Amino acid sequence: MADLSFIEKTKLEKLLGMGGGYVLDFSNRTLEEFVLQSVRKNIYDEIYNYASGSKANRIRAFWDREPNGVVGKLLADLLEYSEFSNPSRDEESQRLYQDCLRIAERLSSVCAVGQASATTSEPALEGASAREQHLAALGQLKAELEELFVQPDRQEAGLKLEKLLNRLFSLFSLAPRRPFELVGEQIDGSFELDHEVYLLEAKWERKPLREKELLVFRGKIEGKSSFTRGMFVAMNGITQEAEAAIRVGKQPTFFVITGHDLMMILLDSMPLNEFLRRRRRLLAEEAAVTAHFSRVAQ
Repeated sequence: MADLSFIEKTKLEKLLGMGGGYVLDFSNRTLEEFVLQSVRKNIYDEIYNYASGSKANRIRAFWDREPNGVVGKLLADLLEYSEFSNPSRDEESQRLYQDCLRIAERLSSVCAVGQASATTSEPALEGASAREQHLAALGQLKAELEELFVQPDRQEAGLKLEKLLNRLFSLFSLAPRRPFELVGEQIDGSFELDHEVYLLEAKWERKPLREKELLVFRGKIEGKSSFTRGMFVAMNGITQEAEAAIRVGKQPTFFVITGHDLMMILLDSMPLNEFLRRRRRLLAEEAAVTAHFSRVAQ
């Protein structure tokens, strides 16, 4: 049985639209395919045939029968689908979505803590502290990032990187927003730090980025409000020429972080929100678009 409280179930049911027996916009067939692909379970197995056997009741039975990790994985995938199918949410719906995302991450992190203790022949941590759960979640993200380094399909790796970043921002309560489209442009996402919004761009090229992508991102920021800032994730950094180009004649409005920075954060060398505050200060004081992690950590 998954470790879900009554209030958590109520929030999940509201977001997933389960009040009338439905689950989002799934049909019986598409729900069966979705669950099978997500967690290799047949949601129409007799063990999930609860009450009326509706889609919503089968999901409720799934929560009651499956362990934290399996339920957390399915919830995370359902939430991702809901964000894809309904990208425009009002403020209340967005808060509900973030609450549900944290529920899914908690279930996954509790599972990770239990697995870690089992591999060291120690008893499972039934009452894992918030710190232990946080470290377990970071460890899971680190393992996923390491897999992406050897992913043969680099476009697929880039898409998965965006999802990983979204989960990382949620872990540090930075209210992330998934990729969205505006007239004539695509935004990879955004997050909120100290009540200020930052646009996000992420590129995973094999070589340091040249100026073109950075200038495009600068244009996206300049097309918003005067106080909009940005963070560009360039996994293999940027060229010296690119850094010089984006500062010529204009104040820099964003900073760049690299794959090394990201890995150091996942290793718990510095909390993400503190790292971002220090990068913001370097940008404000020195126009430092790039900065090695060792300098930021001083």
